[in-house]
Amino acid sequence: MEQSAGQRSSVATNATVDLEVLDCTVCCHPLKPPVLQGSNAKRAYHDSDSHEDGCPHAPCFCPEPGCGFAGATSSLPAHFTGGHGWPPATEFRRARAFDLQVQEGKRVLRDVDGGHLFLVDVAPAGPAGLAGAVLLLDPHAGAKAKPKFECHVAFHCRATGWRSSSEFPVRSTALDGGSLPADCYAFVVPRVAHPPATASIIVSVYDVSKKRPRNGDIRQHLKSRVN
Repeated sequence: MEQSAGQRSSVATNATVDLEVLDCTVCCHPLKPPVLQGSNAKRAYHDSDSHEDGCPHAPCFCPEPGCGFAGATSSLPAHFTGGHGWPPATEFRRARAFDLQVQEGKRVLRDVDGGHLFLVDVAPAGPAGLAGAVLLLDPHAGAKAKPKFECHVAFHCRATGWRSSSEFPVRSTALDGGSLPADCYAFVVPRVAHPPATASIIVSVYDVSKKRPRNGDIRQHLKSRVN
């Protein structure tokens, strides 16, 4: 039986929507126009891939289990601190050595010269002690991306005199999937029975495109601490 236009317009449609779809992990405001997150750039469909490669609003993800947060890199420190109780971001300058206490857990380093964010994770490594990772948080990181930075980490315990050092390229990641890469750990420091304040790692981060004197800043930093 054929329906008239008036009859067809009165037909209702039922749809079921999972309420989690309406739950924004970035803000707590109702879902309605205009949406405040994301890019407002207008691109042709065939140009979408090139735009994604350089869009400043491309997201990085939270590595805490079950979180699901995704947002611009600039929004990560506030989320990590306010949402998960991480320590405030530690600011540093490239090619200048600085101290970090040896503590299990995650923290963020902020490069004041370029605004880059680095994630440091220190995790148990059995009898070896503690394994550490230093990652560049980059929403445009690809599987074959060349390292942009190198990192030099030196361990020093004043109570025992133990010292060790490691140098490695810094891996870039957007933390896709909400977890750290399984093979990201690049250095090991021994556990110490003395108070944590007596053990620290000395970190230097370098831009790979610039020449630098090898390990000179680390040695100078150690010398200044002894004196």
